Amino acid sequence: MSDDREHGRRAGTDEGTATHHTGIIGRAEPSADRPGATVIHQDETTKVVAFEFAEGQELADHAAFHPILVQLLRGRVEFGLPDRTLDLRPGEIVHLTAKLRHRVRALEPTTLTVTMLLPRS
Repeated sequence: MSDDREHGRRAGTDEGTATHHTGIIGRAEPSADRPGATVIHQDETTKVVAFEFAEGQELADHAAFHPILVQLLRGRVEFGLPDRTLDLRPGEIVHLTAKLRHRVRALEPTTLTVTMLLPRS
């Protein structure tokens, strides 16, 4: 397989879009009894949702229909999977295949994003 740069051509394209989202932390305030959630970005291939948890809040066992990426931006969570529990911290990402059951419990005030990887239509 050859790299476009090997042949003097510029790799990539100048066509397309770039969407920059700022201020994600604090955008979805949690209520007294449940985490807050808000859609940050949505297009034909991805949906990004920001979640804000107060310490001790949790999402019980659930599953996403599509594969997802969970990225911790702030705080710390106990992330339960069928075969193990992860201690997620800022800067860490977990990829889950479609319909994999999981649960989340905030060990401190936490912001995380869930990126749903949607099939192309």
